[in-house]
Amino acid sequence: MKKNGILLIIIFMSNLAYAQNSPNIMGLYNLGSSSPEGGSHLFVLENGDYAITYFGGVQTGKWKNIQGNIYEFTPNLNESTFELSGRHNKDLKDNTKIFFSSFENSETFIQLRTAPEEEYTMQRVFNIGANCFSYPYVNTFKTTANSVSFMSIQYGDDDTNRSIITIKNPEGYNDFVVNFIEVDSYEAEPFLVTFKDGKLYFEDDDFSDCSPLDEEGEDIQFIKSMIEMEANRDTIYFNPSYNTFGQLDGDKGQQDVHEHHVFNEQKNAFIDTQYYVEGQENIKSDDSFENMAIIYAYKVLKDYTKESVKYKINEKSLFQVNCD
Repeated sequence: MKKNGILLIIIFMSNLAYAQNSPNIMGLYNLGSSSPEGGSHLFVLENGDYAITYFGGVQTGKWKNIQGNIYEFTPNLNESTFELSGRHNKDLKDNTKIFFSSFENSETFIQLRTAPEEEYTMQRVFNIGANCFSYPYVNTFKTTANSVSFMSIQYGDDDTNRSIITIKNPEGYNDFVVNFIEVDSYEAEPFLVTFKDGKLYFEDDDFSDCSPLDEEGEDIQFIKSMIEMEANRDTIYFNPSYNTFGQLDGDKGQQDVHEHHVFNEQKNAFIDTQYYVEGQENIKSDDSFENMAIIYAYKVLKDYTKESVKYKINEKSLFQVNCD
């Protein structure tokens, strides 16, 4: 018992010494940029969270100490490049409606599936050589779906590199929003840094000084909200013209749909009773895109498989887009 007690004391003292000597890398780092829109910044937060802000976006992830003063930063990236969200729409009956977001960024394909033993016949979303895109792209299929499969072809890919993402639809939704998430390879890779004398050194020998985080400032609260939203997002909100509601804004924060809207069970939607006019969701006008009087909630479907399987391609695209 004495030997075990002594051993526990040694382990405890060793861990305490390491914790006391381990550098505190939490802080704000200026990463610089050649972009005229401004530079990027690295926020290293407690509990292993980090965020990199840059013009037009934010990358979130986790950091950890792997050895001595060497740290690994790993982006929070979904293995699936397609995010499907759904809702029940009684007006569609046995049809299925899908809004396609960012599908023009690559050759993309879709198949609505009713049984797992079906062969994979992937239909093009856009025609080959499509250009002059407009907004939005919505298609109504004359069928329901137990799952939806997606595929993309990047330039330089061959058949061995193509995987099909199949997202399950256990709730039987028939109204969907699907987003194609194109990730550059350099954004998807973890990266290593070394912390020394208050500076963060990167693999290319660049370094950045550590500045203390302002715990009460708007910037840090925005970053924390973004990290929490990315980690826990299970619902996204759109108006009938597919303008996103409730996105984070650097000045206004994230708007809560319950603040001015009440849920209408008959419409399966959130209604701003002060401004909503009956039937306006079916009327298109110049201000429809900005009108937030009625909001639909789409649940993010997270149960998916990614596999390389045999497939056929249906070359008849859902949308034919060409300039004269």
